[in-house]
Amino acid sequence: MDSNTTLKTSDETRNTSTHSWTSRYDLCALAAKVGTPLFIYSEQRLLDNAHRIQHAARRAGLGSRLNAFIPFFPNSNPHLLRPLQKLRMGVLVQLPSEYVILHKFGFDSFIASPGYVSDKEIDYWVGTGCPLFLSSLEEVSYLLKNHPKATVNIRIDSLSSGKPGIKYGQIHRLAQLLQFHGKTLDCYEMYCGSGNSAAEMVGFLEQVFMVYKTYFPTLRTINLAGGYAFNYEAWDESEKHFDWDSYFLQLRDIALRYHVPESVQFIIEPARDLLADVGALVASVQRGVILKPGANQLLTDGSRVLMPSAQYKERSHHVLFRRTDGNFENSDYVRAVFRGRGILRHEQIFPREYLIPRDIGQGDYAVILDVGAYCATQHMEFLNIPPAAEVLIDSSGAAHLISAHGDELDKWRNLLVERKLVLQEV
Repeated sequence: MDSNTTLKTSDETRNTSTHSWTSRYDLCALAAKVGTPLFIYSEQRLLDNAHRIQHAARRAGLGSRLNAFIPFFPNSNPHLLRPLQKLRMGVLVQLPSEYVILHKFGFDSFIASPGYVSDKEIDYWVGTGCPLFLSSLEEVSYLLKNHPKATVNIRIDSLSSGKPGIKYGQIHRLAQLLQFHGKTLDCYEMYCGSGNSAAEMVGFLEQVFMVYKTYFPTLRTINLAGGYAFNYEAWDESEKHFDWDSYFLQLRDIALRYHVPESVQFIIEPARDLLADVGALVASVQRGVILKPGANQLLTDGSRVLMPSAQYKERSHHVLFRRTDGNFENSDYVRAVFRGRGILRHEQIFPREYLIPRDIGQGDYAVILDVGAYCATQHMEFLNIPPAAEVLIDSSGAAHLISAHGDELDKWRNLLVERKLVLQEV
């Protein structure tokens, strides 16, 4: 089909969908108040996602054994994660600076999984008292020699990938090293990649418990890590998320089959499934659709560096188009790519074409869904593009600025120490 062809689309593609939480708020008014590009987060959506995980664990009889630690780096805004403290969810940190800033915001439950680290950094983490997951035999050896009273926790790279982690072929040597020092392993974390379905994660549990049974039957905690899939293709919120009910039931049954005592605790590190649909990115249209050979283009004030989750694995985020005075209910649509504000040839927010209202123009908005994970935090200052602002809509419907826009001389993410009320009701 020629890229200039005008298309009629279904109601859902025409953005009349009400499946997303964004339909409950006037995001255009909020964008006009704060400016764009703007990341907007829903506190209620975050709490709903967290409750779904916890309720599924309770239904499987694992409520008292399950501990969730949310990785900080996928969305490193402590204002957003604060409500999870009341649900007794902790935070996974990678850097000492993350630990410092989270302490300032009142967080007190951590695990540290930094990848390969120096001796100096091991000394630092031991001083905090946080469980530290080490990724090499050399690091474990240093810990045993210099901090003999510290608990020993490791990260296992189950895929034998290039990522930090002790490989399967090294586990026997690790067991010998611990025995030599008269120590036992407290916990291991097993990395299994990202975007796994419930069936894939259940299959992975066999490896997890085989390591437990073969090498470390006395440990107290098993860290099942992350990798839980999120479906960007689905519209309905109920279809986007990982099947926690099935997963926890299988976890319970497999643990029984391997004779894992009920005193053994489980850790999970949900990130994308918990955070992705919590956020939306609002970009302003700077010019109507530019018709050109090869691919039509829609100019926005966004940037490709704001959306690496879309570019890295070509995830197809849904987009809603909004006028300041309503929707594009009677528009024809044309295929075009979203162009950001940079000068790169491939300065595209998304790696593919979208159906865009042909009559969209300056002052209209594109609302990009499911950007709560790995988006705002991944912004870079490449091409001197300032970072976007961030707003949190709390459970009462009030909107608070939590990160300000960067100006021409300030390209870093401007996290506010105290959130600032923008609108009492969105």
